[in-house]
Amino acid sequence: MLKRLKLRSQLLLFFAGIVLPVALFIGCSSNNLSTNSNLSVNSDSSSNSDMAIATEIAQGIAKACPVTDLGDEKAQQQCAEKLANFDLLHKSMSEDMLWGQQREPNHYNPTEHETTVFNPLVWRRTYLSTFVINDEPKVEEQEGFTIIHLPVMFRKKLDMGAFPYPFWHSPKKWDAYQQATEVLLVMKEGKIKGALRSYQKDQERPLVEREWDGQWMWEEKDGKQEPRVTLYTNLFSERNPHVKTLDAAYRAFEVEMRQHACMVCHSPDNSNEMKQLLLLNYPNQALALRHENVTQIADKLMPPPVGIADDEERQNLLELAKAFAEAGDQALAYEGEQITATANGNKLSLKPFNFAF
Repeated sequence: MLKRLKLRSQLLLFFAGIVLPVALFIGCSSNNLSTNSNLSVNSDSSSNSDMAIATEIAQGIAKACPVTDLGDEKAQQQCAEKLANFDLLHKSMSEDMLWGQQREPNHYNPTEHETTVFNPLVWRRTYLSTFVINDEPKVEEQEGFTIIHLPVMFRKKLDMGAFPYPFWHSPKKWDAYQQATEVLLVMKEGKIKGALRSYQKDQERPLVEREWDGQWMWEEKDGKQEPRVTLYTNLFSERNPHVKTLDAAYRAFEVEMRQHACMVCHSPDNSNEMKQLLLLNYPNQALALRHENVTQIADKLMPPPVGIADDEERQNLLELAKAFAEAGDQALAYEGEQITATANGNKLSLKPFNFAF
């Protein structure tokens, strides 16, 4: 077991433009990542409140994901579990989480970068856990946002099935993950709106070379589906009673979607060049689009440009989309995730995507 480092630091006064050092905690096995139980996400939307919340979040993430061997899957799983159950982080995340590459230094608004939209539980458990925190985080204010700087190293040596998808389908993207020096969490009014891999890269870091075989998904010899981290059994707790229903609903919806070429636009290669990409070809990542599916199909916008011409086929896909949305809501609600749109029979209360901050 790694020896816990005892770091002592004093927080500087909270005001705009001042960087706060944050203590890095290493080797703690507790799931209680809060360092100040008196802080509340809903207590105050002022600048000082955001800085205080951001500081505690940074401490908790550092505590959850300390430096380990970059191929240690057990450590990655422990990090993922702690991030999934980190209450303050959970409560501080927007329901639609943007994740992408920072295109310019000192420019942080996630809506102005090319990003992918994720459910927040999926992002923190599946994506954030692929990094270790290798130095003291810091917090500052820039462009009207509170920015959490997480110094990171990417777990590049993990087994292929431990990654959310084969990042190496694009050598440029794979190298960007490996050379990223920071993950930047962007907060406004008490909510983390998105996260970016830093523009700054360490090009001296040794790279792990991988070659893509053209398959987004594959099966091992024992029949297990990969990437395994994309499955609902990996995302949700074992006690969640809605997982089987959700998986069946997604599989039924997926089969019909493929008949209408929906995966052409909604795959990681982003062939349609969407600025905010939405993925459908993986079970866990499809959760972000579960309500928008219903709107787009009903309004004859999906697949573009005019939807499904045959009324019976469109209605069939619409019912499958509603079933998937409802099952997704139930599974996420069981885990305590925020739900603002719910499916109920044939009626659906929809929340359209709105990324204006």
